[in-house]
Amino acid sequence: MALLTDFHVHTEISHDGRSSWYDMVMAEYRAGVRYLCVTDHCDTVHWRTRELNPGCLEIPRREREMFEQYRDLLPRDLNLRLGMEAGEVHYHPELLPRLTEAPWLDFILGSFHITKQYGDYYLLDYGDPAFRAELWDIYLDNLQQIADLDFFDVMAHIGYWRRYAWKQGIDEGLSLERHGDRVEALLKTLIRNGRGVEVNCSGLRDGCGPFPSEEILRLYRSLGGEIVTVGSDAHRTEDAAKCVAEGHELLQSIGFRYVTVFTRHRPEFIPLDR
Repeated sequence: MALLTDFHVHTEISHDGRSSWYDMVMAEYRAGVRYLCVTDHCDTVHWRTRELNPGCLEIPRREREMFEQYRDLLPRDLNLRLGMEAGEVHYHPELLPRLTEAPWLDFILGSFHITKQYGDYYLLDYGDPAFRAELWDIYLDNLQQIADLDFFDVMAHIGYWRRYAWKQGIDEGLSLERHGDRVEALLKTLIRNGRGVEVNCSGLRDGCGPFPSEEILRLYRSLGGEIVTVGSDAHRTEDAAKCVAEGHELLQSIGFRYVTVFTRHRPEFIPLDR
């Protein structure tokens, strides 16, 4: 089995996590993952009310407590990192110093799920093409704002809400034909600021493809992007490491030679043929 990495995993600490911290870590290990980062949700706004969620500041401490509780039970050949998925941070940039102060944090995903106008993408009806077009504009506006902030290492699941439309029978994602100029500007900002992108494999698991799409990953590489993590985005043990092998294979097919892992926010490049 090839060496696997998974840098996007949720546990009971996340509001939508379905498995205990220890069970999830061990499920990932049994699936072949040897570089793992637990990235529980740190949402600066509540997913339903859109109001400030000060509880997000507790996520780094809770991750550390779980690690200390179970560290002696973990396999010695598991390279475990502690991180978080920080969402909507651009809504409350005043929280940045406190969100990023924990010295034990290895990795932060920057993400966006909750619009000011309509709430969480998870809750929306995607039947109207004009509404979808507006939602893509809102999405790209917010990703660009996040890209300009200095708090994260890798931008999470670019184009992810395609999976919600997919489940409603609508096959529409970010495309270079419709959104090329804005996507290119976003990727250039990430590269200029030393940030990476992830291959989020949850869409592979659902049948609608990775986030971002292969064509966007190819564009990222052509622009000089090198920092790429792979994440299952698993929220329960049944999905631990699902499709991360396919994510690694996709990177190789595009021409990437390395997958990235992080320690104390420093990237390390692991050969994909290892």
